[in-house]
Amino acid sequence: MSDAYLDIRGTAHPAPPRNGRRSCPADLSRAEIQATNIAGRPLLNEHDHERQVGECLASWQGIDGSLRVAARVTDPAAMQQVRDGSLRGLSLGTNMILDEEGQVLFRDQGELSVCKEGRRPGTWIDTLNGKTVMQVACASKERARKGASPVRIRTSPSSR
Repeated sequence: MSDAYLDIRGTAHPAPPRNGRRSCPADLSRAEIQATNIAGRPLLNEHDHERQVGECLASWQGIDGSLRVAARVTDPAAMQQVRDGSLRGLSLGTNMILDEEGQVLFRDQGELSVCKEGRRPGTWIDTLNGKTVMQVACASKERARKGASPVRIRTSPSSR
């Protein structure tokens, strides 16, 4: 592990809904997620273009259809905030070209930001320097009533 940088992985965009409806014009379709490549784009702190804290290394479609990302944080203050959990969210900065009626003609990812919490659900850093740092525990009363284990722990998609 290097003190000069912190490698992160996570989900930058959840899988699109099956009905294809976007909740926001910047949301991505399955085809757009498949075509997205954010390698080389800046990694910012809360979309502040004067606070570049690292660089995006790669992006790919996750097994669940989400947009997964890898980035390298190089700013010491941001590294500390990611480590202590205060900057564990991920958020895409999407550039859109519109027609005269305001319809989106083209979407492109201009940057990725580490943030307190992303707008989209499930957009979190889940791996720091190759170690899983996020788990989801499901503890349903109904599940326990059916005789199943009342708690199921799921680690990040990248660790499956």
